[in-house]
Amino acid sequence: MAPFGKIYTYPNNARVIKAQAVANLNNLELTISDFQMGITNRSPEFLAKFRLGKVPAFEGADGTTLIESDAITQYIAESGPAAPQLLGSTTLQRAQIRQWILFADGETLGPTIELLLPRVGLRPFDAEKEKISLERLERSLGFLEEHLKDGKVWLSSSEKQGLSLADITVASALTWGFSRVIDVEMRAKYPVLEEWFKRTIQAEGVKQAFGEQTFVEKRTTPSV
Repeated sequence: MAPFGKIYTYPNNARVIKAQAVANLNNLELTISDFQMGITNRSPEFLAKFRLGKVPAFEGADGTTLIESDAITQYIAESGPAAPQLLGSTTLQRAQIRQWILFADGETLGPTIELLLPRVGLRPFDAEKEKISLERLERSLGFLEEHLKDGKVWLSSSEKQGLSLADITVASALTWGFSRVIDVEMRAKYPVLEEWFKRTIQAEGVKQAFGEQTFVEKRTTPSV
């Protein structure tokens, strides 16, 4: 494989594994750059390419530069032979897949990050914010459970077509949640969703990007 590009990011970034997965499915060589938060992204070399200093940031072998994880992932998805499967082959399929990509960021990853911040020491614990974020996350998980429970194998495509970027993006948005927040008691409410999640992260190309998933047994409450 010829080098396709590289992504600048901090380690274990759930926003990046979806891009790595679609690169695998498209047989594109994507590398992760050595990166130190607060150092690499403040260097003149980095800021000359990416003025906002944000990660993830993508630099193509042809000089293309992109920021925002969904834009990066879409570009990689459209750049290889798996594009029709990943992004849909009809107007409706593409819109449905886009719908799930937006859902993943706003309705799933958003409340998950709110729940994670006090658990990794980046924000003081606030019981009211915890309650609101848990309610938002459970609402999203319930929506996914209802959508999948009538026998759907994938979120937005037939079993024959296979998984799409909808599945990969929503699964990536749930990785932090399953590892730190969605514990055994909570998972018991969403058995179909959990089955779909495990099926998605074990799919060829996805599992190599996502790595081994951990599942929290009991969610801890940070000290105030």
